[in-house]
Amino acid sequence: MLRNIINNLYSRARGLDAAVDSNVSNGYLAREVGGKITQKIRSVRRGFPAAYIGPQVRIRGGAQLKLGKSVVLAHGVLINALSLEGVRIGARSTIDEYAVLRGSGVIRNIGVGISVGSRTAIGARNIILGQGGVYIGNDCLLGPNVTIVSENHNISDPETPIRAQGETRASIHIDDDVWIGAGATILAGAKLGKGVVVAAGAVVRGNIDEMTIVGGVPAKLIGSRRASDAPVA
Repeated sequence: MLRNIINNLYSRARGLDAAVDSNVSNGYLAREVGGKITQKIRSVRRGFPAAYIGPQVRIRGGAQLKLGKSVVLAHGVLINALSLEGVRIGARSTIDEYAVLRGSGVIRNIGVGISVGSRTAIGARNIILGQGGVYIGNDCLLGPNVTIVSENHNISDPETPIRAQGETRASIHIDDDVWIGAGATILAGAKLGKGVVVAAGAVVRGNIDEMTIVGGVPAKLIGSRRASDAPVA
């Protein structure tokens, strides 16, 4: 009975037609349920009743943070929502342990913000900096240690310290159903089309066509997800 209830709740919460693995013990499931209840109580107390907030989650600029239904903020997540558009996380998305989402880098020059779609998974220790605006679609998967940076420091004047030369900002757009592998970096101005796969450790800049696979530093085309396309040499 407990397993059936949990399976139904899990399927609805994550938006997937899936069940808990049969090898997971009832005792483990019971502890998970207890943890979710604690997270829900914590969320209600912190003013985000639709979400699940883990321990040691730090939220700054909370008035500009919007969390959709069943969003999960795992242990140690940091969100600073101070920005022009705030930080928005869509329904059923998850932010894994120790991820950092910042809408602005500094208060002297407020950033644009961050938008994450529904059912998207932000991996452990991701760093997403929204100074120039970061827009991530639905059903995306970001592996651990992914970095997304939407501004660059200006360096043209060798006589002036870099930190005093200001920044150039450019928005990042990641379309639906994109998978970004562990340790990849997405640079300011990048646009990733629907269904793109980014190999682990890649550094991405510029436009990436939909349904392609890229890898390397800088990232280059290494394959296609279209069944009609011939393999890339």
